[in-house]
Amino acid sequence: MGTNGPEKTIGTFRESRWSLGFWLRTIVTLGLYWLLFHRFNEIVLTTRRVSQSRGNFLTHNETAMSIENITDVTVNRSALGKMLGYGDISIQSAGSSGTEISQVRLAGADKLRDAIFDLRDGRLDESRLT
Repeated sequence: MGTNGPEKTIGTFRESRWSLGFWLRTIVTLGLYWLLFHRFNEIVLTTRRVSQSRGNFLTHNETAMSIENITDVTVNRSALGKMLGYGDISIQSAGSSGTEISQVRLAGADKLRDAIFDLRDGRLDESRLT
């Protein structure tokens, strides 16, 4: 057999996605992501304030602002975000030159924006939540 011409790829082969080992590694990897990062990043809305926690298992940062001080809430949603119910949110307050709280790919971003405006405008208060 002669070796005429340049080397050519015939195919690329990987472990099957249908094997138990593949799925065990995938589940463990996603579980580690959740344990180390996802669960430490959230926005909490109370009747008086909005607070955002960011970080991971080593570091932690929290930003909070009063509902009365919020001046603007912006939600941007892609086509996929509209279908799957998530969006990017930015919250600004009085006296701030930029966004103080922001999160990309936040589940229920529209609901958070609407609840903030309802609280700020008095349409939702503590007496109706109990």
